[in-house]
Amino acid sequence: MAKLLFLICLLTYVDSSTLELGASIVALSRGLESRTNIVYTEATQPLDVYSQISQALSHIPSLLLKNDYARLFDNSLHLPQPLLMILPQPNQGQIQTIFGQLPEQMEQSDFLIVGCDSAANWLHLLSTLWQLGYPNVLIFNSSNELGSGQLYTSDSFPQQQLRRSSIEHYLWARRHWFDRLVGWEVRVALYNNPPRTLVYPDQELYDGYALMLLREFLAQRGARFVPVLTPNYKVYSPNDCLRFLQLNQSDICGDVLAFSSNFSFTASYQYLYGNILIPYSLPISKNYYIIAPMQLKTWLLLTLYIVMICGFASFICWLQLGRWEYGKLLLEILSSLLCVGFRLNDIKGSQRYILFCTIFLSGFICSNYYLAFLATILSTGLYEPQINSFEKLVEQNISIVIGDYDKTVLKSYDYPDILWNITRVVPYDFILAHRRVFDTNYAYLAHSDRLALFDFQQQYMAKPRMRPLPIDLMHSLPGYPMRRQRYTLAI
Repeated sequence: MAKLLFLICLLTYVDSSTLELGASIVALSRGLESRTNIVYTEATQPLDVYSQISQALSHIPSLLLKNDYARLFDNSLHLPQPLLMILPQPNQGQIQTIFGQLPEQMEQSDFLIVGCDSAANWLHLLSTLWQLGYPNVLIFNSSNELGSGQLYTSDSFPQQQLRRSSIEHYLWARRHWFDRLVGWEVRVALYNNPPRTLVYPDQELYDGYALMLLREFLAQRGARFVPVLTPNYKVYSPNDCLRFLQLNQSDICGDVLAFSSNFSFTASYQYLYGNILIPYSLPISKNYYIIAPMQLKTWLLLTLYIVMICGFASFICWLQLGRWEYGKLLLEILSSLLCVGFRLNDIKGSQRYILFCTIFLSGFICSNYYLAFLATILSTGLYEPQINSFEKLVEQNISIVIGDYDKTVLKSYDYPDILWNITRVVPYDFILAHRRVFDTNYAYLAHSDRLALFDFQQQYMAKPRMRPLPIDLMHSLPGYPMRRQRYTLAI
């Protein structure tokens, strides 16, 4: 359920229409399912008015605040939402004091303004609140000029006109303010950030899944998409986009970014997490391939076999000829292991045939076992252990390159402290140039949607160069940043 907030602004004097006001508040409260009332008073406000309103709203918990805007702002954030807030009628200066300091979460709230004034003044107040980013405004007017106890609101954006309303009409209208924008121009700040945004103005191509969704939304509302290129639009430029919003050079960013309290954001429609794109482990030195097919225990057993069989054959040779011939027999046994011919000419009789068969079978088995495993290793390759933890990444001393905006976001999210020592802030041009060719001298920050793009690119390479570290970080629900004063009205 969206956040809802009622703001009821009262004049110093409220006549018999207070009863009608109480009935309207009850109906509006039920329609919006408000959970808390905040009644704010100043020294000039009659308490009997609030006692009548409190009786009408007795079914909802209420809180009374007296002449303290700071407490008003603090309590509006911490009390159960949605809220019903009752305030004295603001003048032009109080509008900026109250609404200018409300947190941006309150922009989707509802406001009921009660007082006695002319149609022109009410229309001016509505327009001012819309420009400040508060469209959900309902007016309860008790003056004789417009009629006693009448409800008024504005037409759908962008036609700003005062019109008579009712509780039922307002509950419907607040969901349809922006259904018919009749060609209203929405300036969208753009930069290239595949796969979210693909910006090629020379070809009039503005695509990418985030930008495509935004354009489809604007088209459904009848708005006109107006592209506004950031100065360095060919690379990821979120800071330029946010600066355009602050300078009123655009109305919304065409990319989804992490939430910030400095800007208004649309509701998030996806969940993203970050990963660190790291190089695959490097190949092991070719010299290691000589001993790689067999484990150390196998090599030790083979050495023991050579020593024992060579010693036994030398002993038989000593018995028959009176000499050991250890070196010559050692070469014969090594020849058998290398699949090279051997004869054992120094040994006579049946012992020669027994030893020959034993050495031949042992050499045949060992040599083929070795060659089979060696062929397997040569076809797949041997690599250093993969990096699977932050500690291993720090040990490898591979620099993680990020941009200045990334650094700002990472400070607000769960970025491990151990990685800051190997993190470098560089221009996005530098990141793009090296990441485009998968330069393995660096590691790169990448969100889950971009990882799919990197996997797609590397499938056309002879061998993939980089992979994501299997630890997720920077979990977020991003949205489209917008200007806080995004309703620029022409009356």
